[in-house]
Amino acid sequence: MKEERRDITLPLGHVSTAETLGAYYIDMRPALVHYTDNLYGGSFDENGVPMTAGSEGPLYSPVNIAQYGFMLHADWLETGSAETMATLERCLAVLEELKTEDERHCVWWHGYRDRRYDIEPPWASAMAQGELVSLYLRLWQALARPSLLETASKAYRFMQVPIEAGGIRRWDERGNLWLEEYPSREPSLVLNGFIYALLGLYDLYRVGREPEVQQDINMCIDTLLARLPEFDSGYWSLYDLQKRELVRYYYQKNVHVPQMAVLAALTGNEVFATYKERWERQITPLNYLRVRVMYRLRPRLHRVRRIWIGS
Repeated sequence: MKEERRDITLPLGHVSTAETLGAYYIDMRPALVHYTDNLYGGSFDENGVPMTAGSEGPLYSPVNIAQYGFMLHADWLETGSAETMATLERCLAVLEELKTEDERHCVWWHGYRDRRYDIEPPWASAMAQGELVSLYLRLWQALARPSLLETASKAYRFMQVPIEAGGIRRWDERGNLWLEEYPSREPSLVLNGFIYALLGLYDLYRVGREPEVQQDINMCIDTLLARLPEFDSGYWSLYDLQKRELVRYYYQKNVHVPQMAVLAALTGNEVFATYKERWERQITPLNYLRVRVMYRLRPRLHRVRRIWIGS
């Protein structure tokens, strides 16, 4: 079980429902080391834009650029540094090159095959769409460029496209709405990506107060309230509902826990506060050991199961 190189803590950022967005909901700046130490297997290009490892060499990941953008934006809000904004604009320029946009939709396609969920390219990700909605809206407010608001709105409209039509919107067997980080044939139902997509909807509603966006937010919250118990193993949280793998230590501490805290603050619903406290309490040396053991055992159990079924 490979863990991130540093035991860092991502604090909450600016959790608000005001029209002025401020810094992102989770302060990702402590994770800068993951970029500078090339944890993602890539590097920075000559313009200071992060890249990640691909099968044919370094490539641009919309999610990685978005999250790096949140770090830069938080710094810029505090310092007003022209140099920081210049780097942000170079990141934006790459995102503009990567996007596919028409009169109604904007999408950042992924051009590689995702082996984990068996998705052939090109495919879109609700997590990427939602995080880029959040980043574009912050840059729209910082730079006063109407085109950035337009792109964010189009990115949201793509989030309304069902998976059957090449989009990322799915209804589960219970009638719950999901925005899929990985739009696989069999529902993947990844928790963190769904929530990052939802936070993009919150940002769009904050600046526009559109009833359509509010309706989607309400449906997504209903989904979480109905299905959050399925992401709790009893001692640790799960990454998704397809493979039902325990999350890594970093995800438990710096993704699921702060995401629950953000949702508790945005909605006022005690269910999210309860899960935040529960998953935070679960971060103990004993549970971490159990998770490491399960990561070692699970592949062997899968092999035994394949042999048993094959016989």
